[in-house]
Amino acid sequence: MNKKIENLINSKNDNATKIKMHISSNSSNLALIRKIIVASVKHLNLAKDFIEGLKLAVTEACTNVIRHAHKYDDSKSFDIEMQGCNQAFIIEILYNDPGFDPSKIPVRDLSEVREGGYGVFLMHNIMDYVNYITDSETGNVRLQMVKLAAEQLNANSVGGSCEN
Repeated sequence: MNKKIENLINSKNDNATKIKMHISSNSSNLALIRKIIVASVKHLNLAKDFIEGLKLAVTEACTNVIRHAHKYDDSKSFDIEMQGCNQAFIIEILYNDPGFDPSKIPVRDLSEVREGGYGVFLMHNIMDYVNYITDSETGNVRLQMVKLAAEQLNANSVGGSCEN
């Protein structure tokens, strides 16, 4: 893992905007999640395409949890933890999916045009870092995604705390 990304994920900065949500696995909650993302970064003066990318990647990730892990069972739920600052936006989605193996996620052939199946592809192409941490004993999954601000992508330092 890139040292800058690792530092960002592990930082416990009090200056960052932090949000924790416990969400039922109902696709009607996706609009709420998108609104919370926009509200949580509005004061950071991030570019519109940065925010739109965040919304799309998080929507795709949550849709995958609802559809594939929870099979549209709205009695199940998942947690989202977000941390935003001028340097980056960090999202962690925590859910249970026994038997999930991220290495078995199919890679899409973009020459094949069909509906669906592009979520993980989009997440990887929008975000600067996407990582699944799984616990095979409990079935717990932690999806980590990080989107760095453009100037952070070009920075040579390995710092990475959310200093505002």
